[in-house]
Amino acid sequence: MSEPVLELRDLHVHLRASDGEVHAVRGIDLAVREGEVLAVVGASGSGKSATAMAVMGLLPASARVSGSVRLDGAELLGRSDAELSRVRGARIGMVFQDAALTPVYPVGEQVAEALHAHRRLGRAAARARAVELLELVGIDRPAARAHAFPHELSGGMRQRVAIAIAIANDPDVLVADEPTSALDVTVQAQILDVLRTARDETGAALVLISHDLGVVAGLADRVAVLDAGQVVEVGDVETIFARPAAPLTRALLDAVAWPRATAPASPMAAAPPAETAAPPDRAEVLRVTDLHRHFPLTRGTLLRRRVGTVRAVDGVSLTVRAGEVLALVGESGSGKTTTVRSVLELTTPERGAVVVLGTDVAGLDRAGRRRLRRGVQVVLQDPDAALDPRLPVTDLVAEPLLADGRTGSAVSRRVAELLGLVGLDPALGDRFPRHLSGGQRQRVAIARALALEPRLMVLDEPVSALDAPVRAEILDLLGDLRDRLSLSYLLVSHDLAAVRRLADRVAVMHLGRVVESGDATQVFTRPAHPYTRVLLSAMPVADPVLERSRQRTVLVGDLASPADAPSGCRFRTRCPLYRTLDPTAQERCRDEDQPLRIVGGQRAGGHRPPTRQPLTHQAACHVVTNTSPPAAPWRG
Repeated sequence: MSEPVLELRDLHVHLRASDGEVHAVRGIDLAVREGEVLAVVGASGSGKSATAMAVMGLLPASARVSGSVRLDGAELLGRSDAELSRVRGARIGMVFQDAALTPVYPVGEQVAEALHAHRRLGRAAARARAVELLELVGIDRPAARAHAFPHELSGGMRQRVAIAIAIANDPDVLVADEPTSALDVTVQAQILDVLRTARDETGAALVLISHDLGVVAGLADRVAVLDAGQVVEVGDVETIFARPAAPLTRALLDAVAWPRATAPASPMAAAPPAETAAPPDRAEVLRVTDLHRHFPLTRGTLLRRRVGTVRAVDGVSLTVRAGEVLALVGESGSGKTTTVRSVLELTTPERGAVVVLGTDVAGLDRAGRRRLRRGVQVVLQDPDAALDPRLPVTDLVAEPLLADGRTGSAVSRRVAELLGLVGLDPALGDRFPRHLSGGQRQRVAIARALALEPRLMVLDEPVSALDAPVRAEILDLLGDLRDRLSLSYLLVSHDLAAVRRLADRVAVMHLGRVVESGDATQVFTRPAHPYTRVLLSAMPVADPVLERSRQRTVLVGDLASPADAPSGCRFRTRCPLYRTLDPTAQERCRDEDQPLRIVGGQRAGGHRPPTRQPLTHQAACHVVTNTSPPAAPWRG
């Protein structure tokens, strides 16, 4: 066995905090060899990022670090910043969670700068190598993209640039700190492929820090589990996932909803569902019909002129019934958030109709909107942004009650009731948000939303910022509240595992339109639209054997701009199925808008009109197959 290229021995990190000193890392021993992928996993606050920052020498000056960090046998701890600067970027590259790019320089220059810092290259040679690196990480038209600024690129493309910078000097070690946590599943799949390519091209050891066990299962060779700054379990990935020994490891795995059955030979092979009876009629709490929301695209500074239209929402229709959870899923830029904002504004839509709790919002005056808003509340993605840091928990929960005109002991009783309802100890009422964990802060946000007894709650990525165990707790809480209080939810999420766990029905959005909708079980087990199949294919599976054996479909390129959407089917430019069709079928994809139609009774390429069936499963694709095996069922 080869010697470790990076070795940590008895590493301790002490960080200064406002209330004293935090012992963030407590005697960690780790090693990673050339070409190996070591995943470091654990809950927030377990010491993962502090360990990575200690390796890179990027901890604040007030931090105290002891122990040993050796790179090819050479000690790094104790070196000056100037000495470490010759190591960072040359022998150790790092990819951060959010691409750390300078906004005022083109991305090609930033890649070239990484080369200039450690190599004697001329300007032309550095720029040429920068273009080669951009091409290596999968950026289309790299020569042209090299002149683009970071704000002109999508999140996935910015992360590709960050990886190009990290591998520019063929480092011995790559440290990737949550490199995909802020990305959609389709972009995440692309970035993971880029990391594999980077590892293969450079031969570097890869230290992957992640809370996503699906990512770990597909990429890691070995896994180290951290808890409270200590390694509680380490071993090869198959053993850790199949026979976890530490309680924390078992808790992390139990909190993940993942497919258990064998994946299909191809994610594009999925049959429509069997015929099912329509669900019983229930009162509608929300009906959106043919909703449009367009924004002008302008240029110029002093004399601004309109040069186009951003079609953020372009004909969306959906319904939420009493006691039901409808999930909107899709990539960033698909129109999910704009759709729910149009609902929450309770104002006359640009086009179409929005009916909330039986009331058409068109023409509502201010008083009418205020009365209606009591019945519609929202829980946002980031509780830190939703909670006033200057107020204690009791005041935060009481705020909507006071705004509604309630006073005295009635408010106190209701606040105590709400805290109990969301599983918070009333003793926490005097604490400020900064003294609470992420899960506790989200429970406070849910309590606030419940204060006025709404019938419809909009959940905008409510668990995306939480660790897997806490995410599972919040999803279970939301499900319990739905059952106990007869609530209806409109859930917005890119986390398909969370959607599968909570939703009754799913609407899949792409470029401002719903391309598939139906019962959650139908959509997840037998997706019809190629876009839905790609989304499910890109979702990593927390099972190393299954994740590495299944065939995935990774999209090429980025989501088209809603200001310049393709004609006909808006997904056709990236659709894997489109490339397999005959010319006549491709012409229909190019020329015809694809309305939602009931799934079933069609042959691929045959274009036989669908028969009317008592089904709720619909897809906006004229090519639907009913002869292939179903997609992998989900557990959770």
